[in-house]
Amino acid sequence: MYDEGLALYFSTENGGELVAFVETGERIEENNRHLLEVFGSNMAVGFDNVVLYERLRDQAYLDPLLRIPNLNKMLELITESPVISGDRCFAVIDIDDFSSINDTLGHEFGDAVLKEVYRTLRNNLNESVISRINSDTFGLLGPASEVNAVKLLALFDNPFPIQGNELRLSATIGLVALERGKPADPEVLKNANLALKPAKHTKRGSAVYFSDEMGGIMRDRIRLLRGIRSAIEAQKFFLVYQPKISLDTGKPDGLEALLRWQNEEGDYISPDYFIPLAEQSGLMVIIGNHVLRSACWQLSRLREQGYTSLVMSINVSQLQLQEADFVQVLERILQDYNVPPDKIELEITESIAADDPKKTRDLLLKIREIGVNIAIDDFGTGFSSLSILKYIPAGRLKIDRSFILEMEQDDSIARIILGLGRNLGMMVTAEGVETGDQYRALRDLGCDEAQGWFFSKPLEEEALYKWLRSVFG
Repeated sequence: MYDEGLALYFSTENGGELVAFVETGERIEENNRHLLEVFGSNMAVGFDNVVLYERLRDQAYLDPLLRIPNLNKMLELITESPVISGDRCFAVIDIDDFSSINDTLGHEFGDAVLKEVYRTLRNNLNESVISRINSDTFGLLGPASEVNAVKLLALFDNPFPIQGNELRLSATIGLVALERGKPADPEVLKNANLALKPAKHTKRGSAVYFSDEMGGIMRDRIRLLRGIRSAIEAQKFFLVYQPKISLDTGKPDGLEALLRWQNEEGDYISPDYFIPLAEQSGLMVIIGNHVLRSACWQLSRLREQGYTSLVMSINVSQLQLQEADFVQVLERILQDYNVPPDKIELEITESIAADDPKKTRDLLLKIREIGVNIAIDDFGTGFSSLSILKYIPAGRLKIDRSFILEMEQDDSIARIILGLGRNLGMMVTAEGVETGDQYRALRDLGCDEAQGWFFSKPLEEEALYKWLRSVFG
């Protein structure tokens, strides 16, 4: 401290130093020196906070591995970009099978892959912003002359040099063409990801541009998914029952429980439409268990009315079968409604039977041990081998309706399936029988059972009882 001023010396925790001379014009009294010490301490903390802020900003906006913009920064760049004057495009580049690279070769090798892909992008896209928006996904924003399907896919034509190895990579790409004269749409990232999904499903290593139709499809899916969730909560799903007819006696010997849904607008939604979405969203276990319980309850009521010979067929999904407690849930439902296990038949699709045959066989054997029957549904539409069919402990094959429709022109496939079922000691049911000619042809071929509109449409509870009374008297 000097007569005409003072020197302030600041030393921060991160090693920074600052010296400032302040001219005062008079000597500073003793009672103000403490205030200056507090001021100096606050200044030092302030400098530390600046460094901390910069560090936090880096963490918030920069990818720690590549030191390039991350998802947060890319979203900011998109929303704050000026009105677009030229043809520009946004793309997401998803490196195919990157998780396998990490799992088999290690994360260090995976990091080297990401660095080399970024280096390739940087060397070829001089006017574009490159970001890493996910573990294996890059986001690009730039002129359409650079960010386009042809150029981006070509960057993956040659192998990448990684740690002394030549590694071939492929990438699947979703792109969004940005409109001229308008600010970038804040939903451009979501739209690019929408384009990425069909690209992955169609062919990995391909590129797809977003279209308005994709947005409409996604909005429909979101609306439908909300409806499914609401229907579950409000218990709006219900069952109808289609009779199955013994071709030996001409009388019904069973029923198939079929899931139905009428939405709040009164429209009936096709199961072919909502069941796949329920499976993809993980809701099929809840719905499937509801179907199991409702069908067993209905069979219990039918048995109380004297229809004790009927077998109830219930479709189960792969997700249900993958539940660790599925067999226990099934046993509990049978006990709750006092239903004999041999009066229940679970229908699984051919694709389920073919997926992990050993695990599937072990589970189905447990189901058979408690007395429940197994049927393979839609047989002939999948690609399972005959060895898998012999491996699965099913007692029934169901011929898909598509082969029944073709019978009048060519009954060879129906003959083959019927012969196969007999050779394996299995019963055979024909689905989708709609005409008397189909019925008679199946009966003459020795088919055991049939169902379809020729006999009866799927019936709600009241109509089912009326139909049964008319048949049995």
